[in-house]
Amino acid sequence: MSFYSADALPRAITDLEGVLCAGGGMSLFGRGTAARLTIVLGAPPPPPDEAPDEDLDDEPEPEPVESTPEPATPEPEAPTEEPPARAWEEGVDEIYDDDLPVRDDGAPSTPEPPPAAPGPAPSPVGVLGCSVGRTDPMTEWRAHALCCAFRGRGVPAEVERLPDGRPVVRSAFRADLLPLAEHWHTDPKHVPDPLQLDGPRLRLWVLAAGRWAGRAYTLGLDPLAPTTHEPLLTACQRAGLGATLAGDSGEPVVRIVGRARQRRLAELVGDRPRHLHDGVWPD
Repeated sequence: MSFYSADALPRAITDLEGVLCAGGGMSLFGRGTAARLTIVLGAPPPPPDEAPDEDLDDEPEPEPVESTPEPATPEPEAPTEEPPARAWEEGVDEIYDDDLPVRDDGAPSTPEPPPAAPGPAPSPVGVLGCSVGRTDPMTEWRAHALCCAFRGRGVPAEVERLPDGRPVVRSAFRADLLPLAEHWHTDPKHVPDPLQLDGPRLRLWVLAAGRWAGRAYTLGLDPLAPTTHEPLLTACQRAGLGATLAGDSGEPVVRIVGRARQRRLAELVGDRPRHLHDGVWPD
């Protein structure tokens, strides 16, 4: 067993630096009397495809009758189309009365009322009362595992949710987190020099953002703090992991290739958790 393994070292609040490596952030309270550690888990959902409004384009428009040489005169159906327009307005009023969300489509381009078929069912509600889409089982596992890791180091944490459904692991504002915030220079985020990546720190990094990508093992980086990538790569190399930078600006990672280096990482992070999601832990 390595002297720097997570199984050989006692737990400490400084282990939470592994969460900062993975994309966590510190925020200060008031004049710097307390600090909070927060990490958003999972990638943001892709924006919905903004397809053109095909409903209006696909509706057949009345074509002029070419067989009659005289100019087209208004058909007698035109005055009879006013009631549908009033019915469309009544439909909007009914939506307001029912306190349901209203889609602002602007004025209708045709007097025809919208289809009466109900829209898609509303999404389930998250912890904060916000809509939640489909959740990734691995991301949900990370949220639970990080909460346990926080509490195991004397820092209670809660899981909240963003409007897009991603879980957010967040501690309370605590005075004992101030040294962590000062060490990482939270505005802007800065990796302390030197940073010693021992087993406990790497274990928290694996819990927050470690996964297999083919034959390589990757540790996720903070896409909002690109200046931290090179220092963290250097820290990984000092720990004997021989890593390289990979990924794109939206999902940067530290990539570890080779059985010997991956065994070194597995030795440092210690035993597997009892409840483990597939594709997370290094072998």
